[in-house]
Amino acid sequence: MARMKRAMLLLLLIAAAAHADVVDDVIAAYGGAVAWAKVKSFRQVGTVASPMRPAPGDVTRTWTRPDKLTMEIVYPTGKETRIVDGDRGTQNGKEASGMGLGAMRLQAARLALPALLLDRRADVKVNGNALEVAIAPGLTLVMEVDAKTHRVVRSVSKGEGFEFATSYSDFKSVGGLLFPFSEENFANGTKTATTTLTKIEINP
Repeated sequence: MARMKRAMLLLLLIAAAAHADVVDDVIAAYGGAVAWAKVKSFRQVGTVASPMRPAPGDVTRTWTRPDKLTMEIVYPTGKETRIVDGDRGTQNGKEASGMGLGAMRLQAARLALPALLLDRRADVKVNGNALEVAIAPGLTLVMEVDAKTHRVVRSVSKGEGFEFATSYSDFKSVGGLLFPFSEENFANGTKTATTTLTKIEINP
């Protein structure tokens, strides 16, 4: 009996060490915990092309710790503005709720994955090379990690009645921090947009 308890304790310790290793490896790949702890905000500028729009739009995304996101997309035919701060948000000046608010909260979370892992480390669930964080009741974010580079190559955000997936590529270093400059976005399996970044400013 005592031997079995020792074996179970050893397995738990090994699992905990593996958990820490995966999370640490991802944070390190993106520039390290010390560097990301200093990030209070960043601004991203680029373009977004959507099959639902006749032409690409210019996008500006400003993320502020811990979970605020302001996003503005200017299309030739109009402008779209989304602001989410914690559990409150607006879309084009109107209060967001339900699925729309949930989608915005998940977008804010996946925009700064290293910061999310650092700030919510105790809440991270590890399943092989997949990392899962509960953003809020009914909202989860799963990060799929490349075993060689330790980069998140895809994220899946889920809420009641919807699922968003984002594939990341064209990784570049900005001020010692790693960011993907290209994103392919999908909603319930249908491609919704391609985002291409041209500039990122840290703590602007």
